[in-house]
Amino acid sequence: KLEADSSPSPPHSRRVRMAARCGLLMVTAALLMRPSGSFILSSRVPRHRLATCTAATTHQLDDRRRYTIFPDDAALAEHIVSTVAHAARTNIEEKGGFSISIGSGTTVKPLARLKEHEPSIDFSKVHVFFGNERTSGDAAGKCLNGAQAWLDACGVPPSNVHSPPFGDDPAASAEQYTELLLGMPENVVGRTIRGGKVMGNGMVTGGTDMPVLDLVLLGSGADGHTASLYPGSKQVLASYEGVNVVVPADKKGGVTFTIDTISSAARVLLSAGKAEQSEMVAMGLREGGTKMGLPAGMICGEQVEWLLTEASAVALPGK
Repeated sequence: KLEADSSPSPPHSRRVRMAARCGLLMVTAALLMRPSGSFILSSRVPRHRLATCTAATTHQLDDRRRYTIFPDDAALAEHIVSTVAHAARTNIEEKGGFSISIGSGTTVKPLARLKEHEPSIDFSKVHVFFGNERTSGDAAGKCLNGAQAWLDACGVPPSNVHSPPFGDDPAASAEQYTELLLGMPENVVGRTIRGGKVMGNGMVTGGTDMPVLDLVLLGSGADGHTASLYPGSKQVLASYEGVNVVVPADKKGGVTFTIDTISSAARVLLSAGKAEQSEMVAMGLREGGTKMGLPAGMICGEQVEWLLTEASAVALPGK
């Protein structure tokens, strides 16, 4: 005969049960609040190591893009570090190289902790590219200069830091940078074709070779721009249907990846955590690629994850 154990549960067991109930309440509440729209709570277990009910929650849209809501900027930054570290380690183990595209500002700053977070990364196999960069004028090399601290801290070899060519002709810089990206070894930067026509035998004809970076890290603005792709600009019009890889940045004296290039990446993190971005966030996640005036929302695919905070997510359905 088995007797029930009436001894008090150890504190660890009680904490586990409380955490489980907390997670169940969060899921139930989110499902009850779900409006008749395209917002769906993902069944994906949050990857963030937050132990309270304020833990980050990940949601998935009907178009397969995801967004994660963090309690604050610090948690968002920690997610950037852990995601980049995991992607670097995994890609180096699997194919001998890792490629990341960065911009500037708050999305890059957390990378200074990358080596401390994951000391086992072989940084000699990390290759860094720039999704947008100033190539002329007083601000030339802005993104490179902003990244130098973490590049030095992590020991990324200078030969693995791939800036677009500097000079007064942004069209020439864009063309040369395209050639550099497409000329990288495929274990560092892969290849795909966009804009082609699929024939009856399954082969693709036409289209443009596109680089496939392992991870693209992006910021965004309250106006919906990302990289140097601004609403209503000719760069947005030149950015899709498999035509261009890199284009001159409008009135910026530099170059920018196109939406096609960004969307071709294996993983895209798009940060939009500021309170003043809340309306843009709601519009970008609701309308996505159908809204030409919102470049951030045009980046598509299941590999795309928007990084939000409670402050920037307030205009989303159910908030």
